[in-house]
Amino acid sequence: MVTLPKYVSLTSGHAEGMDDLTAFDNALKDAGIADLNLIKVSSIVPQGSRLVPLREFPVGSLVPTVYTVAYSDKPGERVIAAVGLGLSPDGRGLIMEGHGTGSREAVEDLVRRRVEAGFRERGLELHEYYVVVAEHVVQEHGCAVAAAVLWGDELEEMPQAWETEAWTPDVRFQVRVRQPVFSMRSPYQHINIVDTFQFGRMLWLEGTVQTSEADHWVYHEMLVHVPMLLHPEPRQVLIVGGGDGGALATVLEHPVERVVVVEIDQAVVQAARDYLSFIHQGAFDDPRTELVYQDAFTYLREKHGPFDVMLMDTTDPVGPAMRLFTQDFYRLVTDNLAGQGLVAAQSGSPWLQPEVVTRNWRAMKPHFDHLALYLASIPTYPGGLWSFTLGARGLNPDQVKPEVLAKRFHERGLGTRYYTPEMHRAAFTLPPFVAELLK
Repeated sequence: MVTLPKYVSLTSGHAEGMDDLTAFDNALKDAGIADLNLIKVSSIVPQGSRLVPLREFPVGSLVPTVYTVAYSDKPGERVIAAVGLGLSPDGRGLIMEGHGTGSREAVEDLVRRRVEAGFRERGLELHEYYVVVAEHVVQEHGCAVAAAVLWGDELEEMPQAWETEAWTPDVRFQVRVRQPVFSMRSPYQHINIVDTFQFGRMLWLEGTVQTSEADHWVYHEMLVHVPMLLHPEPRQVLIVGGGDGGALATVLEHPVERVVVVEIDQAVVQAARDYLSFIHQGAFDDPRTELVYQDAFTYLREKHGPFDVMLMDTTDPVGPAMRLFTQDFYRLVTDNLAGQGLVAAQSGSPWLQPEVVTRNWRAMKPHFDHLALYLASIPTYPGGLWSFTLGARGLNPDQVKPEVLAKRFHERGLGTRYYTPEMHRAAFTLPPFVAELLK
């Protein structure tokens, strides 16, 4: 007896032969399992189902399976099969199949449209979508198979992987991991990249969240666009840290001539190149980019400026990074700043890291003509409310009129998901409990 499926996993494979089951057996072998009794079932995924990586599996159990096959006996022809799975926020969903001899993109689009149509017909919101595609270039005659495997109560207690960050000794942040992606210990820190169910792919350094697929754009837009749009001509830009490439990619949306990224850990940049392309978008290879693998103190002492805008995309003030939240550091920063220049720094959580907000404010205050704090909502960062500190020399950000901000924003054709000129102004309005940290 087959119980209602509780878990769903996708796989794909191909075979040079016309036997569908042989092809699907190959797909299972590719996934590390084999010898299963297979039956074809309806496309409905029961409420409460969860998508999990296909790893360990009880061999010999009766498993409901949905699969599609594309086959041909024309040598040289490319056959493509795809299965798409959509899930609603409450765990309901459906599976759709598609196959053809056209392009991979066309078949993927076909399946996606079928899933979306199925959700519309049922009045459901499409919250998560996954697709597997199998391609095969026919030698004599062959087929490609993509499949969804569903299984039930016997794996109810299947162990789950979680990543945890200790926000304080009394508060922890946890996310369920879909699958690990990359892990290594560099000379400076432990680098970990994982795929998660809630926030997509995430970068962790020394057990702390640095960025995520779901919300990285909030942080990068607010760190970068605020100073870049306040400055009349931001041509020369320095980023301290920023090894994931997100701040760099965002800066390059502006009419800059040169962007220097000073990152002490080359392994972080390489990991980002390999696994976080959705964040850096190829920015490391832009001809305007200059990568420097060096301690920021050493680089700034050598006086490579002047820079119009400087961005402190640093980790939290723990261990060696404590030096980046001191007056000595900001003395070096302003030594490299143009006569008319802006500095923006991430400065911690007002809720859970008030001492970081205060420490950074005191470190910057003696070195700038104007200093201001602004806020953004970033769910994967401690407390969900994050602060940035803006220092200015030779210009007063308060005197940049809203219509000037809007004009620059539209002239540069910026496509944003969080930042707008209106959000810019609102971000500097502080709740009293935050303002009190600056006294």
